[in-house]
Amino acid sequence: MSVLDIQRQGQPLGRLRMGEQVGTGNFGKDGKEKMRPVRRETWRLTTGARHSADAAAAFFSSEVRPWNGEWEVDTRVSEISVMVPPREKVISQNYEMWTAGGAARRCDSQFDQVSCGPCLCPHAADPGDAEEVARMALLRADMARANPPRACHLITRVSFMIPDLPGLGVWRLDTSSYYAAVEIGDAAMLMQAARDQGVFLSAILRIDQRQRVANGQTKKYPVPVLEIMSTFRQIASGELAAGGMAAQLLPAAGEPLKAIASGVAPAKPGIPAAAEGIAAGEVADPDVIDAEIVSEWLDAALAGAMTFATEEEGRKLWRESAAKVDAGEITGTDAGHVQKLIAARRADLRDAAARTAALDPADPWAVKVKGLSGTQDAADALAELGDLLGAGAVEPARAGRVRAAVLARFPQAAA
Repeated sequence: MSVLDIQRQGQPLGRLRMGEQVGTGNFGKDGKEKMRPVRRETWRLTTGARHSADAAAAFFSSEVRPWNGEWEVDTRVSEISVMVPPREKVISQNYEMWTAGGAARRCDSQFDQVSCGPCLCPHAADPGDAEEVARMALLRADMARANPPRACHLITRVSFMIPDLPGLGVWRLDTSSYYAAVEIGDAAMLMQAARDQGVFLSAILRIDQRQRVANGQTKKYPVPVLEIMSTFRQIASGELAAGGMAAQLLPAAGEPLKAIASGVAPAKPGIPAAAEGIAAGEVADPDVIDAEIVSEWLDAALAGAMTFATEEEGRKLWRESAAKVDAGEITGTDAGHVQKLIAARRADLRDAAARTAALDPADPWAVKVKGLSGTQDAADALAELGDLLGAGAVEPARAGRVRAAVLARFPQAAA
């Protein structure tokens, strides 16, 4: 019998990580090497328990290394089989600001748990206004990247069990990825809802390498993706529940994979499904090639939706996204992401003239903004403005007008 006012939860075993710190070759006055964060293509596990690290290293054919008073294991795979733990809340999302002293803010966009007061970050006054929501999200992300940060990041935390490792505890993934926040939530909540009905859905947690084009340069970034490996028919029909716990697990490493309803076997950990069975020189599945083309279009569209220069360009991109949905080439959700960014950018363009006009012609910054020659020039101007603001040499209201005028001309300067 449990105590009713105590929330039971799984023992924390460690963390799932998509990045790490590496040396820069530069050293500070204290003699310590300066570090910088880098993104990874494979999962890294960290844990305070040596036996958990040893088990993970044995399963993933890797080795254990000391790390910040704990232990780390490079799994060398981009995909890991996971399940949700019993009882525990699977996913949580908060807006958070962290400093050297710890969590400075943690809020749900309305109430700050740290100060016990209202949220101080910019949010849409009307959550139902898609244009305002998208516009405020972009502004908040821009402010969160400042040094020091002036707004919160959206942090998503998800807890998983790794069924092939010992222990009934949980491994936690923390991510500030926008795409993870909007994409991983539904899958995690479905797994939690199924679990509450006695069905444990198996899934693959993988690192999806994506890219976007900004200022003519291709930038790659990882996104954690949670893929449920059961079909909706299997879930809804009761087939999984009838088969018991064993039927709800993915096969162990080395065992044959069961085909799902579509006839496509789930990918083996660390091996993309599209690569299986394709010999050297053999032509890949044309559907896979089409999917890659669509992905390229979507990456370019997301970047273009934030940077187009005229209303007509925005309307053209909106029509293209709608046509892609009608043709079945992208999902309605994908088109929604593009169209929300288009709406926010159109609003910025409509306000651009007013923002620039708000600068006093006699203000030296008005001349400087007008003379900006490109994105890098604009970024340098924003950095200078930030230094002046931090030193108290420019009033916040004036700095806001200048920043708005700069970004109206060169929105990518905020990246």
